[in-house]
Amino acid sequence: MKKIFVPLAVSLLAGLTAQASVFIINENFDPGLSAGANISAYGPGGNGTSGTTGIVAGDGVGGTSAWESTMISTATANAGYAYYGPQYQNGGVTGNTSANLSDYTISFDAAASSGVSLNLQIQSWTGAAFGGTQTGTLNTAPANPGYGNDIALTTSFQHYSFNLGNTTVFQGNNGFLPNGGTIQIAFQMDYGASPPWTVAMDVDNLQLTMASVPEPTVMALCGMGISLTGMLIRRRIA
Repeated sequence: MKKIFVPLAVSLLAGLTAQASVFIINENFDPGLSAGANISAYGPGGNGTSGTTGIVAGDGVGGTSAWESTMISTATANAGYAYYGPQYQNGGVTGNTSANLSDYTISFDAAASSGVSLNLQIQSWTGAAFGGTQTGTLNTAPANPGYGNDIALTTSFQHYSFNLGNTTVFQGNNGFLPNGGTIQIAFQMDYGASPPWTVAMDVDNLQLTMASVPEPTVMALCGMGISLTGMLIRRRIA
């Protein structure tokens, strides 16, 4: 009987101390957008002359729907670069109670035409539906000059996961707070070839999660589990 009690106590402790993640945004774009969400875009700029963004059936991971954006250039002058900024917006986020950036992780699957890279920008507003005040921008590009440090994309879907507190990834931050009522995420496509051309990017399975903090009751149970485990181990040794 003693050999059974000790593993049970350890299992109880492991279950109590495990930290689950709270989903702040959980968007697979299939069959559409979740409540409170919207997509839009800014640009294009540089060599980009037009762009489109929307949900396309069959273009996602495993043949599901995905968020697809296309940038076209018919320019005769070569500016040396082009950009187009599809944006995911959610004005009804809840559960993001921590102000600590390191508690949050953004993840997604993405694929793009060869040569397209990604500048990721995250913004927040204190209130729902863009109410209140904007708190700043978290940016993969440094604040000065405001470009560079792009995320490399591939022509087949790859999974990306970044902790918001990682300053190597997010080099620009002018006061962004993660615990607002509105979150906006820009997936800016950057491209540098001479026109004419057409390039595309697909994003799927977008998630923003927050590491949950154990409740005081759970912490007390964890302490009790540690004591119980110690007692059982001592009894087994004796």
